[in-house]
Amino acid sequence: MKKISIVKNFVYFLLLSLVLVLWSIYAFVSNLKWSIEFTWWIKVTIAWDKKINVSDFKENFKDVNPDIVTMFKDWNTEIEFRSLDTNVKYTNKLLWKIKTYLKDNNYISSPEDIISTSFVWPTIWEYMKWAAKTALTWGIILMAIYVLIAFVWVREYFAPWIFSLVTVLTLTHDVIMAAGWYGIWMHFNPLVVVDSIFVMAILTVLWYSVNDTIIIFDRIRENIIKYNDQIRKWTMKLYEIFDKSLYQTMRRSLFTSVSTLLVVICMYFFWNQVFKDFSFVIFVWVLFGTYSSIFLAAPSAYRINRLINWKK
Repeated sequence: MKKISIVKNFVYFLLLSLVLVLWSIYAFVSNLKWSIEFTWWIKVTIAWDKKINVSDFKENFKDVNPDIVTMFKDWNTEIEFRSLDTNVKYTNKLLWKIKTYLKDNNYISSPEDIISTSFVWPTIWEYMKWAAKTALTWGIILMAIYVLIAFVWVREYFAPWIFSLVTVLTLTHDVIMAAGWYGIWMHFNPLVVVDSIFVMAILTVLWYSVNDTIIIFDRIRENIIKYNDQIRKWTMKLYEIFDKSLYQTMRRSLFTSVSTLLVVICMYFFWNQVFKDFSFVIFVWVLFGTYSSIFLAAPSAYRINRLINWKK
């Protein structure tokens, strides 16, 4: 049975990915919820033995518009206010209004009933965001540099920077896809938020994704060297080298993905919520990362090479 040329049918895979990427960006942005680590917040814990009326609470605080979360425990109630407004006057007004509301509605009889008041100030959550962005950015940059150096040996037929550029684009594709489906999960599960576990999962996606892509690129490099004479004599075209390399590594990529999926599924069903978040991101990546490594990375590298008029 004749094998279908993945390289020649690249345009169909590209169109599918563009649609999914746009959808994923919308899904993530429209459902985005930051965890406490990435937002400014106030948390007030009071000695109270019954739940606070959250809808009434929100109605009374709509002028300052905080994102209110209540957590009821056996011996106290925690009220959490999250906001991106870091103005000091706003903070003081909100804290004063909290205490007034609790006393006027008989949730507390005196200030002593407030067990604790906790704050996370802008400098802390700004640092958390900076650290997350820096880790992701440098992770991608260092991987791109590594690929650039690793494929310098095939520069006669292929500009190494193309492999590096495609690696970055593929990684970006995988991260967006994972984030998009995570956004859908945030929509249906109020406990799911963007936190440090999500960032760790994305960094894991970067490492795992680039590993699969580089293995395919490395096979392409080996085959270019192996069939160098045929390429020079035009008895074998460069796109045939790419297709051959993809099919040679496809079984290995699929088997690796299936084995990873089995572990990730076990993590999701038998571990706690923290690992559910982590495993969900990895699960989505395994599906779309495998797809991008096989159907996007190598074919797009070949197409870019053609566009800049390198040897075919």
